[in-house]
Amino acid sequence: MVDHLQAMFAPRRGIPSLFGPGRHRRFCPAGLLGGRQVVCHLQREGITLEEVRADVAIVGGGVMGPSVAYHLRRMNLAENVVVFEQDPLHMHSSTGLSAGGIRQLFSSAANIALARWSVAFYREFPQATATAQGLGPDVGFRRNGYLFLLDGGNEAGLLRRADFQERHGVELERLGVQDIQSRFPELATDGLTGAIFGVQDGFLDPYQVMRGFTDKARELGVRFVPEEVLAIKTSDGAVQAVESASLRVMAPVVVDAAGAWAGAVGRLAGVDVPVVPTARQVYVCQVPEDRFGGYPLTVDPSGFYFRPEAGGRILCGKSFPDDPRDFVWDWNRSLFQDAIWPDLATRVPLLERLHLESGWCGLYEVTPDDNAIIGPHPDLKGFFVIAGFSGHGMMQGPAAGLALAEMIGYGESRSIDVAGLDARRFAEGRLLREDAVV
Repeated sequence: MVDHLQAMFAPRRGIPSLFGPGRHRRFCPAGLLGGRQVVCHLQREGITLEEVRADVAIVGGGVMGPSVAYHLRRMNLAENVVVFEQDPLHMHSSTGLSAGGIRQLFSSAANIALARWSVAFYREFPQATATAQGLGPDVGFRRNGYLFLLDGGNEAGLLRRADFQERHGVELERLGVQDIQSRFPELATDGLTGAIFGVQDGFLDPYQVMRGFTDKARELGVRFVPEEVLAIKTSDGAVQAVESASLRVMAPVVVDAAGAWAGAVGRLAGVDVPVVPTARQVYVCQVPEDRFGGYPLTVDPSGFYFRPEAGGRILCGKSFPDDPRDFVWDWNRSLFQDAIWPDLATRVPLLERLHLESGWCGLYEVTPDDNAIIGPHPDLKGFFVIAGFSGHGMMQGPAAGLALAEMIGYGESRSIDVAGLDARRFAEGRLLREDAVV
């Protein structure tokens, strides 16, 4: 596995940057854009607007956009790629505010395939994103596992799901109550009937993942533009250009990788992308005794999760049906005290004495069936979507970027079967429900 990935992802040398020195002399491939000159300047409302031509323009620089750009360039599926990101410090992006959970325990074949490929990729991430300066970043992938606790309410469904997951290659264990007591003695087992343990799962540092993809893509010649996209121009049912405050990129392919903003980007192009933002709270707590460093990310039947964090802390949260479906980042301290801490302390009595230290509010990017959209939009030629991961983006980002890059370059995803995640399914009533949403 290591040798295979090292060979596949060996650093490429000598690939010139489209937008570096000599950019006025660069031309796009003749087959795609007619060999026309890449850079010019024009006036718009008194502002000098740089115009460039590219093969692919990507809107969104979280994990998905750089992943797509990385795979496009690594596989030579596109020569000239531009990525726009309105929030370059990622103060509000889903990637920057992710809890970093990585699991393969899903209820659909497509999600399992995406997660399995991504887990294997994360194991070799420093080699896969190596640059001329050395190995890519250590993403801190801690394979502590994922632990779904069972009770009378969820046991039958989770056991059926475990059978399905094993048939699709997921390594897991079925634990009895005594197993839980032996391996995780801090957990109270009252009301539990067992657990499902994802052996190869765990959590990592989302920021380092994003940085690794971005740095490697930049070395491969991708241009990153720290500006908001203000317009997407179309003509005769096809994309034509993407515009920011200072740049117009003429491109036959535009990728909507804007996460919680994907619906807004779709509207700029005149199409419906059914992705809405949903606020999720995350809490960081100091625990009285540091006994949780080796714990898996644990999901309780009541809905809360927790995992170990550095410095003798835990990170925890819970999804609620009435979570705001809007662009809000207000941290709700009282929600933890009123609706999470009581259940948390019941399951882990030691945590009755925890100290709520800090936290944040981030956004899920949610679709009507809690599954991603990966592929071309049926209503606009050249417009591709990779968004709506409903909290699973970091788990699936490497593989999803590969799948979309292959769709752009080959017309199909050759490496990973993402059947059912197409954009047509909503209009055609083919919703692909995902049961494993935390």
